[in-house]
Amino acid sequence: MLGGTTSQAINTQYYQAVFDDILSRLYPTQCECGTRCDRPMPSRPYSVRCPSCLRQKSKLAHTPFRNLRIPQWMAGYAVEESYHRHPQVITASELSRRLEINYRTALLLKRRIQLLASEQLKRIYPLIRQELETAFPRPYKLPAEGNDVRPETIDRPVVHADTMVLFSASQRANKGRKRHRNRGLTSSIYLSERLGGHQIGTLCHVMGTKQGWVLIDSVPDLRANTVGPIIRDRLPRNTAIFTDEAYTWLYRIYPNHRMVNHSKKSADRRFKYARDRWCQNGVHNQVSEGLNGSLKKAMRAYSYFRPQYSTLYLNEWAFFKNLRYFGLERLAENSLAAENPVARRSRTGCLIESARDSAEGGNGPCGASADSIKQPIPLPRLGPRLSPRRLRAFE
Repeated sequence: MLGGTTSQAINTQYYQAVFDDILSRLYPTQCECGTRCDRPMPSRPYSVRCPSCLRQKSKLAHTPFRNLRIPQWMAGYAVEESYHRHPQVITASELSRRLEINYRTALLLKRRIQLLASEQLKRIYPLIRQELETAFPRPYKLPAEGNDVRPETIDRPVVHADTMVLFSASQRANKGRKRHRNRGLTSSIYLSERLGGHQIGTLCHVMGTKQGWVLIDSVPDLRANTVGPIIRDRLPRNTAIFTDEAYTWLYRIYPNHRMVNHSKKSADRRFKYARDRWCQNGVHNQVSEGLNGSLKKAMRAYSYFRPQYSTLYLNEWAFFKNLRYFGLERLAENSLAAENPVARRSRTGCLIESARDSAEGGNGPCGASADSIKQPIPLPRLGPRLSPRRLRAFE
C-alpha cells in the first residue's frame, strides 16, 4: 500500500533486534557484581538489567551511539544496509530520504557508524596477523628472484599492496598550470602554489588478499617513512608481499617481497611494452588493483569528501569488507578487553583503570590518591590585564 509512514514500510522490530545484537556482542555491558547485563527492559529501551543483582545499566554508554536521540532501530537499519550493500555504500542523503529524518541527523548517524567501524578495526588487526603467521611460518621463504613462485603461493593468502588517488585536483583547479613540485600520484592531490598548495584529494594505501581481508589507510605521500610503518605494524616479517616497483625499499624489511615491473619494455621493436608486464613469474598485484576499482566505484556515491575526513570513510568501507570475511562471531570473540585491559569498560563504569583506582582511593595516574586531597587547591590570583603596549615594556 502506497502512502504509508516509515514505520509501516520498515520492520522496526527486526532492525531493533539487529541493533541490540550488535551492542551486546561488540559492546557488552558489565555489572559491578561481575555479571553481564543482558536482560532487556521494555519500558526503558536505553537500559539493560543485570540478571543477578537487578541493577540497571545504560547500554549506550561508552559506545559510538551514546546520547542517541533518534529511535535505535534506525541505527540498526543503517548498519544492516551498509553490510548487505558492500562494496557499495549508503550515503547520508539516502538515509535522510529512507528514514524521513533531517539531513544533519542522518549525517550524524553516518558519523556514528564510521566511529563504530574505526573502533572495531582494532579487533581485526590481530585476526589478520594470526592468519598471516599461520600461513607464513618463520622458516617459509619464496624462491629466488627470477623463479616461478606459483607453486609456493597457490594456497596461501599473499598480500597485495598498491596506492590510489580519490578526488584528484583537476587541471582547471590548478589554473591550467603543471605541477612541478610534486611527482607521481601526489601531484594530483595538491593544489598549485598560487592557490595555497594545500591538499584537496585523498591518497589511499590499499593492502589485501584474494577474496579476503583489506586494510586501507589515508596517507599524505608515498615515502618510505610514511608507508613503511603502516606495513610494519600490520604484517609479520615473513609475509609474502607483491607490489609494483614503487616499493623498492621494502625488501630490506620483508625478505619475501616481490615486485612486478609494469613498465617493462618489449624485446620486439614492433611493440613498446612487454607482454608479461602485468604478471612475471607469478608475481602480480591484481588483487590490489581490483580493490582499487571497487573502492573508487563505491566512493563515487559521495561525490567528494575532505581529506581530513577520509580516514572515517575508508575505515567504514574496510570494516564492512572485513566483517563479511571474518564474521561477527570472530570479531566479538577477539574483544578489546582481552587485548588492552586499560581501555576496557571496568566494573565501576570507568573507561580507564587508573580512573577507577583513583575513585577507590588508590594511586591515580599522577601518583596522588583521591583520599589525599582534603581541600580544593586554590587558584592563583590573576592580576589586571595589560595592554600590548605595556606588555612590550616588560620585554
